[in-house]
Amino acid sequence: MLKFGELCVNLQPKLDKTILMKQIKATFMLLAAMIFVASCAGSSSNETTLYGEAAITAFSVSKAKRTTTTESSDGTITTTTSTYTATSYKFVIDQLNHEIYNPDSLPEGTNPSRLLCSLTTYHNSVALFKDLEEEDTWFYYSSTDSIDFSSPRQVRVFSSDGTGYTDYTIKVNVHQETADKFVWTDMSYVDGFAELDGIKVFYDDDKFYVFGNYHGVTTITSTTNGKDFNYDISSINFGADAWKNTALMMGDFYVLDNNTIYRSPDAITWETYTIKSDKPISRLIGASTFKLYALNSDGELIASDGVLEGSKETVWEKEECSDPSVPIPTEDVAMICYPVTMADFSEQVLLVGNTEISFGDHNYAFVWRKIIDFNLDLSWGLWTYMDRGDSPQLTLPRAKDITLLRYDDSILAFYGKTNGESSTQPYATMLQSRDNGITWKTSSAYTMPTTDLEPTMVSGAVDKNNNIWLFYAGGRGEVIKGYLPRVAWKNN
Repeated sequence: MLKFGELCVNLQPKLDKTILMKQIKATFMLLAAMIFVASCAGSSSNETTLYGEAAITAFSVSKAKRTTTTESSDGTITTTTSTYTATSYKFVIDQLNHEIYNPDSLPEGTNPSRLLCSLTTYHNSVALFKDLEEEDTWFYYSSTDSIDFSSPRQVRVFSSDGTGYTDYTIKVNVHQETADKFVWTDMSYVDGFAELDGIKVFYDDDKFYVFGNYHGVTTITSTTNGKDFNYDISSINFGADAWKNTALMMGDFYVLDNNTIYRSPDAITWETYTIKSDKPISRLIGASTFKLYALNSDGELIASDGVLEGSKETVWEKEECSDPSVPIPTEDVAMICYPVTMADFSEQVLLVGNTEISFGDHNYAFVWRKIIDFNLDLSWGLWTYMDRGDSPQLTLPRAKDITLLRYDDSILAFYGKTNGESSTQPYATMLQSRDNGITWKTSSAYTMPTTDLEPTMVSGAVDKNNNIWLFYAGGRGEVIKGYLPRVAWKNN
C-alpha cells in the first residue's frame, strides 16, 4: 500500500508537520494541474472543475470477519470464522463535530482490526488515513485494503484543488456480548428473603416492591438497585397470605386481607375500603390499566374499577367469558397486562393458572385472554379461552407459582414444580410465547440463572431499561439481574 508520506517526505523523513502539510498541498496542486492538462489535451470541449470543499459523504463497512463459538448437546465446542457483509450497519456522519460512528454495533466476535470499508467523498476529495505507528504519516484509502479499526482512526480529506482539508474521526463499534445469550448477574443476598415462604414483586416509579410471607406475616420491602433495601414498616399488619392477594393499578397498590381492600401509593400508608360484591372475594389476582381482577367464592372472575373518588368502597361485577363450561384457573394464578402491538388504544390481559376441577386430560395450564379496546365500549371485552383442542404440544405446563413477564415483545413464563414431573427442577426453565399465550417454547436465548439454587419461590419484574430482576424466597435469598443484550441495547 502506497503511503502518502512516502510520496512527500522520502528524502526528508525528519520534516516537521508544518513542512509536511505544505508539501502535501503542493503535491495536490501538482496533481490538480496534471488532471487539468490531461483533460485539455484529450478534448478542447471537456472541462475539469476542481473544488475547494473537502468532506466525507458516506461510510460503511463492506466486509468483516467474525469468529463464533457454539457448544453442542454433548459439550463439544466448535469455533468458526466467517466473512460477512456489514453494509446493513449504518454509520452516522456528524459533519459538525467531524465524527463518524455506527449506533448499531457490529456483532460480537467481529474482528475490528481487518475491515474492508467503503468511503465516498464530496467532489472527488481525496481521503487519507493516519498511520497507527508512524507519526505524521498518512496512506491513501483503498476499498480493497483492510483497515484496522480496533481503535478510532483519524482520516484527512483533501479538497480536489488542494487548497484545504477536513479531519474526521471514525469509530467502529463492536458488541462485546452475544446478542441472543442471556446475561445474569448476582446483585445481593438478603437474609430476610431466605426466610420467606412466598414472594411477589412489583416495579413502579423506578423502584421494586417486594411482598412476602415472613414467619406468618406479610412484610413489604423496597429497593432501587437490588442491594440497598428500605425496611419501612407498613402501617397495617397484614396476614400470612396477603402477599399473594396484591395488585398494582395506576400507581396504587391494592391488598386483599380479611375481606377488606387496602390501597396505598407507597406500600407504607394504607387506607381501608369495604367490598361490594354479590359473593365474597377469595383471591385478588391482578390488574389491567383501569380494572382490578379477583375470584369470588364460587371461582368466578370478577372485576372492579378500584377506588372511585370520594368513595369508601370497591364495587365488583362478574366478568363475561366466551365458554362458561371451561373453568377459570383458581390455583397458581398469574396475570399480565400489556398493549396490543398492532392496534392503538387497546391492551390485552392474560390470565394463566391451574384448577382443582377435573377437565378431561387437561394436564397443562389454563390460559384465558381478554382484549380491551379503549375506543369501543364492548363491556370492556370478553374473556376468551385459548383452546388448544387436541394439540397439547407447546403448552404452558401445569406448574406451581407461575410468574409472567412482558419482555422483547413477547411473554415469558417461569415456574416451580410441574405436575407429574418430579425430575424437573423448579425455576430451571423459562418459556416464551410470541403469540399472546397460544404456544410456549423454550429458547436458547432465554435461560434461567444457574440451577444450583434451591428457592422456595421466585418472583420477578422488568425495569425501564429492559432488565429482568429475579427475587428469590428461600435458599440464599438471592437478588439476580439479567438481560438479553440485543434487547438491552435498545436503550443505549
